[in-house]
Amino acid sequence: MGSDENTISPTRTLLLAAWGIFREYWILLIPLFISFRFLCKRYVSPLRDYPGPFLASCSRIWKLMSTASERTHLDHIALHRKYGPIVRVAPNELSFASPMVARNVLSAGKRFYKTDFYSVFPPPENPDIFTEVREDVHAMKKKVANVPYSMAAMRQLSPFIDDTIDFLVSRLDQFCPDTAIPGFQQAGLPGRNTIVNLGDWLHFFAFDVLGEVAFGRSFGFMAAGVDKEGAIKTIDNSQKYNGIVGQIPEVDILLRRNPLWRWIPAFNPENALITRIAREELAKRRPFEIERDGKGASSDGREDLLSSLIRGHLKDKTKFHEGDIFAVSHGAIFAGSDSTASTMQSFFYQVLSSPRVYMKLINEIEAATRNGTIAPQGNVQWTEAQNLPYFQACLKEAMRLRPAVGVNIQRYVPPEGIEVEGRHLPGGTRLSLNGWVLHRDKATFGQDAEFYRPERWLDDPENAKVMERYMFQFGGGAHVCIGRNLALLEINKVIPRLLRDFEFELAYPGRELKAKATFFVVQEGLEVYISRKSLAEQQLSEKVSEKETITTTTEE
Repeated sequence: MGSDENTISPTRTLLLAAWGIFREYWILLIPLFISFRFLCKRYVSPLRDYPGPFLASCSRIWKLMSTASERTHLDHIALHRKYGPIVRVAPNELSFASPMVARNVLSAGKRFYKTDFYSVFPPPENPDIFTEVREDVHAMKKKVANVPYSMAAMRQLSPFIDDTIDFLVSRLDQFCPDTAIPGFQQAGLPGRNTIVNLGDWLHFFAFDVLGEVAFGRSFGFMAAGVDKEGAIKTIDNSQKYNGIVGQIPEVDILLRRNPLWRWIPAFNPENALITRIAREELAKRRPFEIERDGKGASSDGREDLLSSLIRGHLKDKTKFHEGDIFAVSHGAIFAGSDSTASTMQSFFYQVLSSPRVYMKLINEIEAATRNGTIAPQGNVQWTEAQNLPYFQACLKEAMRLRPAVGVNIQRYVPPEGIEVEGRHLPGGTRLSLNGWVLHRDKATFGQDAEFYRPERWLDDPENAKVMERYMFQFGGGAHVCIGRNLALLEINKVIPRLLRDFEFELAYPGRELKAKATFFVVQEGLEVYISRKSLAEQQLSEKVSEKETITTTTEE
């Protein structure tokens, strides 16, 4: 028995020997192990034959660095130019340049589900429509939210959008020599008007519209004329975090999901202005009762997003929880502000950078004002803007060339795998799609797809329909952006109004508009000279419009 007690098992002997070797040579063994892992990912993976950066094939470091640089949209364009239509951008991830592949991946019912990239977006405890990865739960949430986001519902809120547009016009008037408040201009150059950061004002406008639509009150950005409490900067930083940490979502538990963060005021998301307003509005409308129709005691009676979501919750509390009310309304601000502002900034930058395009667009708007297609004063209606074909072409071309989302959206290959160009991709492979890449496909958009040319949307109606099918500025399939109707309504109302009432000129022609891809493309540097169109021009347009109206009535 004594002999058995003194005997050391072979397993223990082996473990002791291994520990001794590791302790002695760990400084060599750890790098060797990491190198071995990298080489296996590079050369043993089913994706080993796909081209791409060497670092990307070994680890997610390449994607992390690209996203952190805020140039990932440009990096992916360059990758596809160099390597072709399919590029390996991570050990288990392929980026595709084909709009046809993208349409198939994003189509409803294809079972290409969202990856864990979306798990880092707030609030993690209650995903909103964008971040929800469970398809059945996503469908239930979207069914409720589709009602207030329909174009019919959005157009009922037009009066509140109109009021916000009127206020934007009054604020821009203050930068014009004929309508400015005395003593207001201080930064003008000799012989020129004040340089106006139009990009900032469009951003303030987008936020204030969302406040009116979602919570029944403006956020007050245009009134303040500044980024109140750094709210826009906070959202931009949050989106940057989402984009970067989304590439390695495992570390989120150590950062934003770490409960210790909430003890640091600067890190606690509950302290952000938009979050506080959302919480305050929810509190005002409690208790949630059918009799109150989702409106607060001091409500002006409007049908805003929050009241509609509360009603959806009251209809079925098991499918649309109280937390979903906050998540969807709060998510609307985060998703809708940067994206809409970025689209409008892209539009003005592209149009003003091409004198030919700008003149042609102004001629269309002035002609439409004279013939009564759009009103000579006041706000432009959605239906009126649809009768401006060149404006619509300019808008589509801006969304094509500079889509609002700059980071790749990702989907998993279904468990059974798929065939792509004769090759089998195993289940769980990540498929990556970037609008900045997809919208430059020459087979779909023409050999000049790299350039801004609105006429491509007017040359051939049938080809325009094909291009429309392969536009992904609002995503696609069952996960198409739920706020697209609001974004399009805003844009179609405010831009024609501004172009009709003001003259714009780039303050620094030829200077590139800075585009930083965090998640959305945050743009900086849209600085312009602005002036009111002469009163004589507007009066002439009104007289011509009245004359044509009288003539038409007489003929009838």
